[in-house]
Amino acid sequence: MLTVNQQEMDIISKEELKELINYHGDPCISILMPSHRSGVAVNEKQDAIIFKNALQTVNNQLLEKGLKAPQIETLLKPGFDLYHNGVFWNNQQEGLAVFLSNDFVKVVQLPFQVKEQTFVNNAFLISPVLPAVINKEEFYLLVLSKHDAKFYHGNEYGLQRMEVNGLPKGMADMIHLEERENQDLLKGSGGADRSAAFHGQGEHLDEKVNIALYFQEVDKTLFTEVLHDKNKPLLLAGVEYLIPIYKAVSKYKNIADVAISGNLEYEDVHAIFQKARTLLTPYFEQQTKAALKNYYNQIATPNTSSMAEKVIPASYYAQVSDLFICKNTNLWGKFNENDQKLEIHEEKQEGDVCLLNKAAAKTYINGGRVYVLEKEEMPKESIIAASFRF
Repeated sequence: MLTVNQQEMDIISKEELKELINYHGDPCISILMPSHRSGVAVNEKQDAIIFKNALQTVNNQLLEKGLKAPQIETLLKPGFDLYHNGVFWNNQQEGLAVFLSNDFVKVVQLPFQVKEQTFVNNAFLISPVLPAVINKEEFYLLVLSKHDAKFYHGNEYGLQRMEVNGLPKGMADMIHLEERENQDLLKGSGGADRSAAFHGQGEHLDEKVNIALYFQEVDKTLFTEVLHDKNKPLLLAGVEYLIPIYKAVSKYKNIADVAISGNLEYEDVHAIFQKARTLLTPYFEQQTKAALKNYYNQIATPNTSSMAEKVIPASYYAQVSDLFICKNTNLWGKFNENDQKLEIHEEKQEGDVCLLNKAAAKTYINGGRVYVLEKEEMPKESIIAASFRF
C-alpha cells in the first residue's frame, strides 16, 4: 500500500489542459510570467507587482477592443484578488500562468520559467504550459542511509515522497521485523537465523554485512509493494559506499548507472529533486531526441515538413504525429477548416489567432506529441515542423 505525503507531481492534469484547450470565449486572457521561490524578489513582492502591471496591460487591451469598464472590472476581479493574496505570492515556483475569462479562472504554478507576456484572444495560450503535461519521463528515487530509507516517485518537474507499507525505517528497525505477522525476513538460503547480527549476538560480522541484510529487506519490500511490474529507472542516493552494497542485493533490473552521492538525510525534497533532475537530464531528453532523429531520418520524404502552410492544416486533421514549435514565438493568422483556407500575417490583425498555439492544441487533442523547443533546437531553424502519420 502506498500513500503520498508530498505535493502532487502533476502541475496540471491532462483533463485540466483539455479544458483550457476546448474553452473558447471573447475574451480569453492568458497571463504568463517568471516567478521566484525565495530571495529579494519574494521579500519585495516583485512578482506580485509584475502581475499587477500585466493586469493593467490587459485592462488597456480590453478597452481598445471596445469592452466597457464595468465588464472589464468583473473579468479581472479574480486577478486582482490574486494580486492581494500575500500567502500566494510567498509560495511560488519558477513560472506562473493565469487564465481568465467569463466565469472561468485557472491558475497554474510552473516548475520552469516562462516568458513574460499577456495574451488576449478567443482562446487561451496553452503552448507554454504544455511541457508540464507531456514528455514527462518518470523515475523512482531511493535515499539510503543506515538510519532511514526514503522512497520517491518523480518526473522532470516534480518529486513525491511515497510511504511504502513495511519499509524498514533504518537498521535499528530490523530488530522489530521478527514481530511482524507472517514474515520470516532474515532467513538465509540455508535456513540459519541471520537476525542475530541485529540482536548483538553477531558483532563479529562486518558492518557491511549488516547493512546488506538491511538493504535486502528494503529491496524486498519495495519489489513486493511497488517495483515488481515496473521498469522505470531507480536512482539511488546516499553516502558513496552504500550505493554498491544496495546494487549487489537488489532484484530490480533498472537501477540507474548514475547516483546522488552524499548524506541526504536532512536535505529537503526540492534540493534532492534538483540533484536528481540534473543527473537524469539525458533520460528526460531521450524522447525529444528520438522524435528529432525520426524527423531527420525522413527529411527527404513527404512524411515531414517545416512549412507552416503544410503543418498547420495537417494539425487540424489529426495528421501530425510529432509537432515541433519554437518556444516564445507567435505566428499570427487564421485557418478556416471548412474551405481549408490559411492566412498568415506578419503582424497581428483583427480576428487573428496564434497559429503555433492552435497547431499545438489541435495536435495534442488529436493524440499527437508536441515538443516546445529553443530556436537552435528546431529542425532547419524553422518556427514549426512536423512528422506526419501518413
